[in-house]
Amino acid sequence: MTDEASKRRSRAGLWRRIGHGAQNAVEILRGGRFAAPYRAHYEVLYEDARARLRYYAPDGPTTASVLLVPPLMVTAEIYDISPELSAVGWLRARGVATYVVDFGKPESEEGGLKKTLDDHVLAVDHAVSEVLSRTGRPVHLGGYSQGGMFVYQCAAYRKCEGLASLITFGSPVDIHRNLPAVRDDVASRIIRGARDAVAPALEQLEGLPGALTSTGFRVLSARKELQQVVELFQVLHDRDALERREKRRRFLMGEGFVAWPGPALRTFIDEFVVNNRMADGGFVIANKTITLADIDIPILCFVGETDEIARAASVRAIHDAAPRAAVHECRVPAGHFGLVVGGRSLGITWPAVREWLLWRDGAGPKPAALRTGEAPADAEEAAFDDVELGVEFFYDLATDLVEELWGRIGDASTHVGSAIDVIRWQLPRIAKLKRVTDDSHVSMGRALAEQAAAIPDATFFLWQGRAFTYRDANERVTNVAAGLWTIGVRPGDVVALYMSNRPTYLSVVCALSRIGAVAALVDPEAHGEHLAVAIGSAAPKFIVCDPERAPLLKSVWRKKVHVIGGGVERKLPKRFVDMEAIDVAGFEFPPEVALDAGKGGDLAMLLFTSGTTGLPKAARITNRRWALGALGTAAACRLTSNDTVYLCLPLHHATAVLVAVGGALVGGARLALAPRFSTTSFWSDVRRYGATVVFYVGELCRYLVNAPEVPGERKNPVRVFAGTGMREDVWRQLLERFDPDRVVEFYGSTEGTAVLANLDGAKIGSVGRALPGSPELALLAFDANSGDLVERDGHLVRCANREPGILCARVVTGDPIASFDGYTDPSATESRLLRDVFEPGDVWFSTGDVLRRDEDGDYFFVDRVGDTFRWKGENVSTELVESVLSRVDSTEMVAAYGVSLPHREGRAGMVALVLSPGASFDGRAYYDAATRNLSPAARPVFLRLVDGLQLTASFKVKRRALAAEGADPLHVDRIYRVDDEVQAYVPLDVAAYAALGG
Repeated sequence: MTDEASKRRSRAGLWRRIGHGAQNAVEILRGGRFAAPYRAHYEVLYEDARARLRYYAPDGPTTASVLLVPPLMVTAEIYDISPELSAVGWLRARGVATYVVDFGKPESEEGGLKKTLDDHVLAVDHAVSEVLSRTGRPVHLGGYSQGGMFVYQCAAYRKCEGLASLITFGSPVDIHRNLPAVRDDVASRIIRGARDAVAPALEQLEGLPGALTSTGFRVLSARKELQQVVELFQVLHDRDALERREKRRRFLMGEGFVAWPGPALRTFIDEFVVNNRMADGGFVIANKTITLADIDIPILCFVGETDEIARAASVRAIHDAAPRAAVHECRVPAGHFGLVVGGRSLGITWPAVREWLLWRDGAGPKPAALRTGEAPADAEEAAFDDVELGVEFFYDLATDLVEELWGRIGDASTHVGSAIDVIRWQLPRIAKLKRVTDDSHVSMGRALAEQAAAIPDATFFLWQGRAFTYRDANERVTNVAAGLWTIGVRPGDVVALYMSNRPTYLSVVCALSRIGAVAALVDPEAHGEHLAVAIGSAAPKFIVCDPERAPLLKSVWRKKVHVIGGGVERKLPKRFVDMEAIDVAGFEFPPEVALDAGKGGDLAMLLFTSGTTGLPKAARITNRRWALGALGTAAACRLTSNDTVYLCLPLHHATAVLVAVGGALVGGARLALAPRFSTTSFWSDVRRYGATVVFYVGELCRYLVNAPEVPGERKNPVRVFAGTGMREDVWRQLLERFDPDRVVEFYGSTEGTAVLANLDGAKIGSVGRALPGSPELALLAFDANSGDLVERDGHLVRCANREPGILCARVVTGDPIASFDGYTDPSATESRLLRDVFEPGDVWFSTGDVLRRDEDGDYFFVDRVGDTFRWKGENVSTELVESVLSRVDSTEMVAAYGVSLPHREGRAGMVALVLSPGASFDGRAYYDAATRNLSPAARPVFLRLVDGLQLTASFKVKRRALAAEGADPLHVDRIYRVDDEVQAYVPLDVAAYAALGG
């Protein structure tokens, strides 16, 4: 053939290709197809309002089975894009029976755009139950991207019942780790800021259309999209090549994308992007609180090495979120889409899945890909693998936003974020603290009503795995208030509550606040004389109790007892009224009754303290005092609607009802209530509820730091431990072991209005400074031996810096003492009031607590006046002695106190010791600790070994009983005395005791 003929043939071929290309281009533009629609055959096993279940039968004998879940916004065809890219085709050809959840197309189904995230998780749950019933074997559950998130959520919801293993493909658990080189707290602030910026539009959004997601995906993947266009033009003339690319082209151009229902989108953003509850726990499905820490079955997670949508760190967070699960990881050199579609998925992912199914069923070896994570991929398909599918459209955008902001402001954003938090959340609360007066309209009931109006659907109360919204809580309170009104409770009436921790307890307290009555919170463990004295000092008109405590009231209360909570099926004696049986349907309060009308100076509740006799005294708490504790806590702990407060303290305690409950309520946070504190359930509760703030009192945290380690305890969601009475040694151990952001130590006298807080936790052991709205404070010099205040020139004496003194709070001149937060017993209140302290006419309230103040103005708790004792002419602080000896390695708990000796002035120091399990007493170690860190007078004369220490309900040691037992070896055993000659504590005998007292 001549060169000219060859050229003519080449030109003819070119024109034919151009012609065929033009015809094919026209067909593409018209939306035509080059091949018949493809879909592997499947059977629909059931269909309901939430989803349908597809079944792809294997081509031959069944070797294994798996249930697959697609993400939202992408159709179930993600597992069956085309014959050469079909995961289900690959699996069924190898004997794997494949079930697929199909969420359908929300935009074309009735009610589809109203589906919630709960609907999707419950759809997966239903599918698991169906496959379980059909196969009779535990189900292997797998999911891609957000479908894998559904897998984790469903497993946690079911507590893994009926599941054999979990398989996820590029499924993020800690979405904040999706943001590179950004600290978690910074990421949280920026993401929340982005969420707030789009809040109005997001609330109005019916759904995110699939076309928008498809377009967004192509915009975000512009380079790869251009590559696909170039490749398309290269084969535009080749109809066979176009037919091979047809299905994936149409899938990516829009057919594979469906709408994301608005309610599901908003919940996903709020719970899993903003609040990151997949990692932290505490997300709510069908009113049940869920944590991935409940997952205890094997997990196979696939990580894309070039996945920019679900980055490796966010996927690998499943190790921390599910510490009880055996997590196996398979790395795939692919992007997000390539994990499940394309040559690499067919060469690595799906073979590994099949081998995993066989291995977990005991029918094969461990998958080789778990060791290597590498396999060859077809060149053409490898390019397609690199396409990034934008199914997590929102957090992909959030990633871009955060990276841009981070690049601009760097680590300074830590401080910027803190400043934003202060401006947005804390300044309004501090301003309100300053404005709260006796005439302000403020109360617990009012605060709940305001939150129910502002955020009705937000979760407020969490109890034993159940969740209740602010609307639910407010309606329950109104119904209880109606029941209380029905039995005769009126504004100003005192109603004693004798109940253990339960939701109804808070409902009754809040209901009494709503109608202007007074709640007297009696210790549920009180009985006999203590119970009688408490009720007598409160002088209630009514008593409300739970069923368990009703019998204990027979001997101390002759009137009717009203029982509430604990179910409705019960029989009660005649004197007992079942409030749950009161029908309040249709009840309306009289028109002249104003609900939630309480003012700051009105009496809100009575709390009980124990005086020198150990018997309870009723302390008055006004609405202003409640507001001071609530607003101060919310500001100090920086509580927001993103927080979950965990409360395991008894509700009758001031730290619980004033600080924890009040702070959560005014902060719009979630409140997780536990029946009681338990070291064994503490961390599982924290995970289940996603607790970010934990409240403590006394020695509670010592039990945590002394407890054996539990899996994942350091990787926990708690950012703040807040409360009163934490000793310095426990504080340091807590920070080191559990890694919270900080400890917020409060001081608040139950009587009076003195409130201090260590806001930043920088000074370990300090109770900080006075909160805004607190009265003027002063430390007054006193004689520890007599307890008397020191006078000079007719006035009391202020303490110098670092000098211990009794903390007193000024009572503003002109304030009626009747509205002051003192005792119900006027004589008891009067005994604590100091008049003409620094100038004629001034009035101060003595807290009875000894504190000291440093040069910076920060306060440190020293002791209770009654616990401080005098020895060898020096005041001895029991708190200081306990702090020193508790640091000895063999010590588990300590209690210091003073004991009287025959013929000696003052009281000798004595310490009761509980040794750590397996430890033996080391007299030299305790001697060394005491002599190095304590003055001669403060060094304990005696050490006593005890098996345990009795604690109050507020986790404080009961010292009085120990002091009353003394140190006489004839009556008390296992006592050691200090011996300076041998420089150790040695056993005490009768002769040595007599010599010490002589």
